Amino acid sequence: MSQKSSLYRTIEILKHLNEGKKLCVSQLAQSYEVSDRTIRRDFELIRELFGDFMSKEGECYQAYKKVLLEEVLSATDLMTLANIVNIFGITSKESVISDRTKALVEKSMSVYDFKSRPFENMKNKEVIKQLEHAIKFNKEIKIVYKTERFVGKRNFHPYKILFLNENFYIVGENVSKSKFEFLRISLVEELILTKKTFFAHQDINNFIKRIQTPWAVFGQKEVTVRLRIDSSIRRYFILKKYLPSQEVVADFDNGDIEVQYTVSNYKELEELIIKWLPKIRIMYPRPLKKMIKKSLDKKMKGLLESH
Repeated sequence: MSQKSSLYRTIEILKHLNEGKKLCVSQLAQSYEVSDRTIRRDFELIRELFGDFMSKEGECYQAYKKVLLEEVLSATDLMTLANIVNIFGITSKESVISDRTKALVEKSMSVYDFKSRPFENMKNKEVIKQLEHAIKFNKEIKIVYKTERFVGKRNFHPYKILFLNENFYIVGENVSKSKFEFLRISLVEELILTKKTFFAHQDINNFIKRIQTPWAVFGQKEVTVRLRIDSSIRRYFILKKYLPSQEVVADFDNGDIEVQYTVSNYKELEELIIKWLPKIRIMYPRPLKKMIKKSLDKKMKGLLESH
């Protein structure tokens, strides 16, 4: 079993290839304490991701051209940037995005075209501007919040605007109820800046830095979750961190990997686990298994009742 994660090992191999080094399977296997088969699988993944840029002689590989890792990494940033600019309207004179940022996105769009999941339509740009001001100067605000079920009013201490799951949230403390909240900005009907200011709590700031999903729970003790990923889908988890806390902690000889997450609420992983079933197994903890089973039973019941 590898002492280093599969992702770390693959990146190191890529860097060595970019340096023009000749890499041999048996030597790498010995160095990383894994099987020859695991190293061959690493090279297969690298070829799948970056195309044919390596020559093979026996069990040794050497690159005949460099992989532009920097360009690959910057594409992700450009995608996020482009989507955010799209939401606010790139041609709007009152856009909250700077002219320099707009120019960067417009230039990149001549090369890139991103097709992503639907993003919410941000029409209340004035609310965004008021929130920016309130966050910058630690100002208490009054909010009228309207969902399909109710209209609520609250005094609120805004800490940060978060972009999570294709939605914008304002996060902070509901003063009226003395609790941490996520509020969808698109559902803010009215916002009034007050003359009151507040002192930001360090524990709230620390929590915000660790937030991974809108289902994170402030004040809840974080737990570790371990999932075993089938070899047929391992490449997706090596390529992408489904949550920022994701870490590959084991690499098995049959090609499976074990990934670890740290969450404050099991619901943060529910969608991911259900999406990849049955190619994913919950190794720990047991209560998460029960929660997923209960969720699946509820979905199946709803499906059967709809016919």
